[in-house]
Amino acid sequence: MKDTHTIAAISTPQGEGGIGIIRISGDEAIRIGSKILSHPSGKKITFWPERQVRLGLAVSPDGTIIDEVIYFFFKKNRSYTGEDVLEIQGHGGYQNLKKILTYTIKAGAQLAEPGEFTKRAYLNGRLDLTQAEAVIDLIRSRTDLAHQVALTQLRGELSTVIKEQETRLLELLVPIEAALDFPEDEIPDLEREQALNVIQTVQQELENLLAQADKGIILREAASVVLAGRPNVGKSSLLNRLLGEERAIVTPIPGTTRDFVAETIDLDGVPVRLIDTAGIREIDNVVEKAGVERAWQIIREADLILAVLDSATEMSREDQEMINSIKQKKAVIILNKTDLPVKLFSEDLRAKFPGYTILSVSAITGVGIKALKDVIREELMGICGTDEHPVLVTKLRHKEALEEAVERLHSVAEGLQLQCSEDLLAGDIRSALEALGRITGRSVSEEIINEIFSQFCIGK
Repeated sequence: MKDTHTIAAISTPQGEGGIGIIRISGDEAIRIGSKILSHPSGKKITFWPERQVRLGLAVSPDGTIIDEVIYFFFKKNRSYTGEDVLEIQGHGGYQNLKKILTYTIKAGAQLAEPGEFTKRAYLNGRLDLTQAEAVIDLIRSRTDLAHQVALTQLRGELSTVIKEQETRLLELLVPIEAALDFPEDEIPDLEREQALNVIQTVQQELENLLAQADKGIILREAASVVLAGRPNVGKSSLLNRLLGEERAIVTPIPGTTRDFVAETIDLDGVPVRLIDTAGIREIDNVVEKAGVERAWQIIREADLILAVLDSATEMSREDQEMINSIKQKKAVIILNKTDLPVKLFSEDLRAKFPGYTILSVSAITGVGIKALKDVIREELMGICGTDEHPVLVTKLRHKEALEEAVERLHSVAEGLQLQCSEDLLAGDIRSALEALGRITGRSVSEEIINEIFSQFCIGK
């Protein structure tokens, strides 16, 4: 899997900017650098001090000056990728950087693939897989809280928790396998009660991570919060109020929203994708009917539903059917239009729909909007948010691996209590270790690795 050719790429976004960065990584970094860089005097560079900024010129093969640059060199034992790295900082601008990169490729480098610098950092042991994945989470984080969680993973705190559990399982597995491999030796019998304590401790630690996994995934990917309800209950006005801008068109004409409108907001550190859907009702109009069908699809996939009712009118059959249809989903009932004479009261709804959080708001005046934002965040993240659990799982593949490990450990615990043979116990412990290894990258396929790093931008 490890590639040895020297790679290069532009590591800053396209467009005008104060500086632009070209990164070169590999054994040929210095040789290539000597072909495209010179001293400000025009003389050839022969001395490359480590981690010292130098002023130079980027030049073409015939000596034509392309740009005045600064450059610095990192030896492989101290670089990001674990290879020799030469970084060139020139003036920002696509054409300028493109010229320097073109001559870098002509000098012998290969254009880096998406995420290849971080992939090499992983393959060279500078980062484990959770840390490498945290790099792109850090780049893409939409809120301060998502940024903090990504930084925690980049610093290796999730890896530390996983590796601690791996160590406990290995310390338990080694004597079991030794007894199986060398039955003639006098290896002490397995202390089953002690082993059960170890398994239960590890299982609890992994379950603690699992209990917070959905929160971590929301911080990484943004929660989908859908405004649902019949036409003209004020869904679009409520969306605009939550966004703080006129994003959705608002008219008194039923059916104005025929598809869906979506925007992402930062809700006290939690990225939330608010989705305004077409009004739910029976309709013969083909276009509007398609919008209603699409609305139901979005509702089924939502993390949280805001079931919006018009408090200035009596509850309709459509209102009743909508709330009955989302019983299995996480939902909040919103009584909108409280700025008008109220005909539908929260007390009546609490008796009819026990267990739901019910809020009265006015999208026009803003009354109740702060409480609504607090409820949305609490429904998604819990009362304590992430304060008590700073180490979060943020990937679905991590969650699935943890679920598999917990399941295997449950089998081990049962086997210990039922006096099952040690070879069966060893098999389940190995399976649990393999599942955990897929998180840190200790036992992960090349296909998964390539898929992970393909999500990165070129130059990172």
